[in-house]
Amino acid sequence: MAATLTQSNMNRFIDFLRTYGPILGMILVLAIVYLLKPSFLSPNNVANVLRQSTILIILALGLTVVMSMRGVDLSIAQVADAAGLIAAIAIINHYPIWVAFAAPVAFGVIIGAVNAVQMAYLGIPAIIGTLGMMFVIRSGELMATNGSEPQILFTLPRGLTAPFLFLGQGSVGGIGALIILATVVFLFVFTLMRYTPFARQARAVGNNVRAAFLAGIDIRMVFGAGFVVASTLAAIAGVALVSRTGIAMPRGAEPYLLDAFAAAYLGTLASRRGEMNVFGTLLGALFIAFIGNGLTILGMGAPWRYAFNGGLILLAMAVGGLKRKE
Repeated sequence: MAATLTQSNMNRFIDFLRTYGPILGMILVLAIVYLLKPSFLSPNNVANVLRQSTILIILALGLTVVMSMRGVDLSIAQVADAAGLIAAIAIINHYPIWVAFAAPVAFGVIIGAVNAVQMAYLGIPAIIGTLGMMFVIRSGELMATNGSEPQILFTLPRGLTAPFLFLGQGSVGGIGALIILATVVFLFVFTLMRYTPFARQARAVGNNVRAAFLAGIDIRMVFGAGFVVASTLAAIAGVALVSRTGIAMPRGAEPYLLDAFAAAYLGTLASRRGEMNVFGTLLGALFIAFIGNGLTILGMGAPWRYAFNGGLILLAMAVGGLKRKE
């Protein structure tokens, strides 16, 4: 009897490690950075990382929507770049402030719709279609900026730029506007992917597209809608990035692409079955943001960060594969 109880306890312990071990490992890594550099978790540094993580969180959440249906969108960073440029050009040319926010979002919706038509209705593989879109948008950026000329906002009169820069640099009740934006976007995506008919349809398409089709789901519309959501969120992230930095330039958001993939894959570790999930992506994005900041504080540059992110993606895929075999 005692041996049976011991074996049962051991099985529960192994199951606990399989489910939560990777997350505990992330916490351990952050704890080690804190022990090496106590300033890592100082209130000012934590608030700074939370503000900086907004762009990554929004991009990763959009990517998660697409990837939950076994799609991929390589154009999100370029959409963010172009959206930021559109906003900056609107400000520089004295358009009404609402244009600087509405035009980039409209651009994201249009690009998402084009991607949806290509991938969902024309049958172009997502990795090929979004890669092609990435290069098309990059070309447009270079032409619009005379070969990658930065669009600088922080040198303009404050009265002209203040309403726009408030999003990235202001606060409401002591809470950064960027943090509020990330919270609103997270709640929107969480609700979309948890409590709406689209959530059930997207889950069905991701699990078994043929079964979803036989169940009467418009799989093309659902799959395409994922690209519209991803591009729209990417445009919002691009506007937030330019508002925070006060400068827009081609390829400015590209470094976020690998981080967004890493965050989405890390998010699967928060699922018992290794599936894409919104809450897990949020945790993954925050971990990526904090570990990137920690590596910087420790004096470790970009090569270490890219190696770390690549290793995390491989780890997440390996652990996810093991979970799905259970």
